[in-house]
Amino acid sequence: AGWKREAITSRNPKPLANYTEAFRAGGLVFAAGQIASDFSTGVAKEARVDPAFPYYGSEIKKQTRYILGNLMNTFDAAGSSLDHVVKAQVFLTDLNDFHGFDEVWKEFFRNPPPRTTVGTSGLLVEGCRVEIDLIGIVPS
Repeated sequence: AGWKREAITSRNPKPLANYTEAFRAGGLVFAAGQIASDFSTGVAKEARVDPAFPYYGSEIKKQTRYILGNLMNTFDAAGSSLDHVVKAQVFLTDLNDFHGFDEVWKEFFRNPPPRTTVGTSGLLVEGCRVEIDLIGIVPS
């Protein structure tokens, strides 16, 4: 038997590697890891700190906000929301970014899901500081 799998696509930028943004299987949503890239210019403009004003804004906060905004679109397209996330994995290229990342995380999650956060030596697109993978449920 097995679960029927459905590929989920939102209005988010499409990854260069041509992988599926998310799958819905049974009552679960499995979102692929997302980074702060528009996949054409590197780090998305909205996720960058203006080089002319480097002390206005935080790269990690802007990237985290951009990714979680895209993941909201993904979960919406799957018939769910970030309120229904049950597991998260986070990869940071610099663990010193954790505090800034966590501040933004709490803006998006009233009741944060279980989360594993690990350091990594790099991500798919240069300049990206964080990747977020989520698993959630589709409310019935």
